[in-house]
Amino acid sequence: MKRFLSFVLASVLTLGLASCGNSSAPGNNANNGNGSGAASTGEGYDKLNLKISYATGDTGMDGIVAIKFEELVEERSGGAIQIERFPNCQLVGGNMERHVEMMVAGGAFELAIISTSSFNTVDNRFYIAGTPFLFPTYDAMWECMDSTGGEFMNTVYADYNIKRLDTFPNGLQHIANDKREVTCVADMKDLKMRAYGDTQMKLQRALGADPVNMSWSELYSALQTGTVDGNTNGYQTMYSGSFTEVQHYITECGIIASTYDIMANMSNWNSWNAATQELLQECATEAAHYGRDYMVEEEAKCKQAFLDAGCTITVLNEEQLQEFKDAAVDVINECKELAGPEACVAYGLD
Repeated sequence: MKRFLSFVLASVLTLGLASCGNSSAPGNNANNGNGSGAASTGEGYDKLNLKISYATGDTGMDGIVAIKFEELVEERSGGAIQIERFPNCQLVGGNMERHVEMMVAGGAFELAIISTSSFNTVDNRFYIAGTPFLFPTYDAMWECMDSTGGEFMNTVYADYNIKRLDTFPNGLQHIANDKREVTCVADMKDLKMRAYGDTQMKLQRALGADPVNMSWSELYSALQTGTVDGNTNGYQTMYSGSFTEVQHYITECGIIASTYDIMANMSNWNSWNAATQELLQECATEAAHYGRDYMVEEEAKCKQAFLDAGCTITVLNEEQLQEFKDAAVDVINECKELAGPEACVAYGLD
């Protein structure tokens, strides 16, 4: 995949230089999502039909925020800007890796919501976002992403012709399975755990589990058939996927603090006029903060739904949690080494 992306990056840089030479201001050559030209409305917004792509369905956190973003943009632009939503990575056949590739390549969609750590196939600096036990609380997440962490990610995304608009949570992830209660690392032995990406694969192996790399779109049926025993996700994500039916043990540990980024293709972004850019940024930030509040408010309800379905929920004490952190230390250190010292400083891991 990185060989493919090396070619894409070279193309992106060429296009970026060409676009810089073609206009002296962002809105001078405004066009719509298909590059066919845009007319300004009376309010000064470009007339656009924009596609936004995301990985889960409309009840997942990315879907909830995408719907809010659509409502805000269409209302505040007076209908000049229309947002068309594509859940479940529909535009790339449900393939999450291809989703990242096409965001970098451009052309398939102008906007996307993608988990930050998914981009570690593109650039090692993104490994910082998938470091196990990165953020203990949501407040710690916001403090980082609204300051040095977000500023750092802006520069990394820009290297790939991507404009990061804002960040919201996919949740503090916990260990869920349908086999047994997990109270210590030994309980993880030989559980077939869904993982996505090499960091999660290595993390599950470090805990003694048997990881299976798998996209979100495949997960429910895999849990239903026993292809995998469990997964790591937040309460809201698991509830949105109807996992109350297939996961009857959850261990609260915050093993991964997963974040989503709302983003735009930079070439498209630079083609829109200043008023349009300002509106899209404003709506993205408001939608992201809506997602943050929604997560905090809804997580307790989702947890209760699992309890009502007969799920056993185990909350680790400090000593038990430290055992999991100790087991993951090599993976944590590898993520930090791959991401590099600048990323570590930005995320407070120096």
